Amino acid sequence: MICFMKNAVILILKYFMMYLSCLFPRSEKIYVFGAWLGEKFADNPKYLFLEAQDHPDIRPVWITKNPEVCRQVRAMGYEAYGYRSFKGIWLQLRAKYAVVCNGISDLNHTFLGRAVFLNLWHGVPLKKVGYDDDKLKNWDSRGQKIRRAIQEIPLGREYVTATSENYQSIYESAFRRKSDHILILGQPRNDIFFDKEGKFPMQHKMKKAAKGKKMILYAPTHRKEGKEPFPLEENFDFERLNQWCKKHQTVFVIKKHFYHREEETDLSKYSHIADITDRPMDIQELLMDTDLLITDYSSTYIDYLLLDRPMIFYNFDYRDYLQTDRGLYYNYEDVTPGYKAETFDQLLEELEQIFQGEDLYEKERSRVRDFFYCSEGQKAVGEKLLKFLKEVS
Repeated sequence: MICFMKNAVILILKYFMMYLSCLFPRSEKIYVFGAWLGEKFADNPKYLFLEAQDHPDIRPVWITKNPEVCRQVRAMGYEAYGYRSFKGIWLQLRAKYAVVCNGISDLNHTFLGRAVFLNLWHGVPLKKVGYDDDKLKNWDSRGQKIRRAIQEIPLGREYVTATSENYQSIYESAFRRKSDHILILGQPRNDIFFDKEGKFPMQHKMKKAAKGKKMILYAPTHRKEGKEPFPLEENFDFERLNQWCKKHQTVFVIKKHFYHREEETDLSKYSHIADITDRPMDIQELLMDTDLLITDYSSTYIDYLLLDRPMIFYNFDYRDYLQTDRGLYYNYEDVTPGYKAETFDQLLEELEQIFQGEDLYEKERSRVRDFFYCSEGQKAVGEKLLKFLKEVS
């Protein structure tokens, strides 16, 4: 009972401060950015933050819960503060614009009343997200409706970016936003694929580590928001995989979802396999260095379509995933232009076919790419997004 009362008081104070923050004058010059619940310098906000550095009329500020991220951004010569630090709170109270990729909790939204939110999201969703994911919780319960109504006044100035008209109605439902608050454009994290001017300097860490070998990236999505361990060892014969990689002079790189970052698998005895899940490496750089992508239901492959390279969908738990984890927006077969494998044996067979020069899905990749991306989304979009924010009244 005491704990309940304490939490209730904290929540009331939080909402009081949220409404009070609506009274602060907000500067059109200050933009605050955050990503992945304040834990990472990554994803779409990272790239729009970097783009904003070239605009003298914008003061881009990164807000984070992670001291290491704060040090990282400052080491690059940019402005960053802790989300509970005095300077961080002050700048969030003064910022007119707030850029996120998961939602309002990427920043300290208690201090962002009446700011304009730009939710860039973190990929083009294949699986159901936001309010459409009814397996996570009952979003239409009385408690959730009250919470949403309370937050809508201070935090309701939110725009969401979609990559094609096919996602407009989906995003209206998933984010509970009106159609005029859905921007049909693209993802700034993919601007790196079209960067001819060196705006986004890359380190190519894995490419350098591969020392001339080809690179396969295995990037699966999470299972139940990380509440269940990812079944890596159950679905890979690492000894056979390592031998195959040796034969083909290839490095097999594993990057599980952020939610599974603390799960460890000892791969030290395998010379050509590495798990980099817990390393702060930019997924877009990894995609650029990747010769072949293996995934399952992750939207990572939708970004990879812009590079037009082969991919395999290792969907070993497809039926169970649909029944117990998340539903999909589209028929899986219709929007996954690549080889499918339900077993490790099938996966090795398909890897062999691709390494023998077979590519049966080139036309399908083009069709699906045009389905997921409007023409503007298939080129750099950062400048257009910043221009949009400047014009929001």
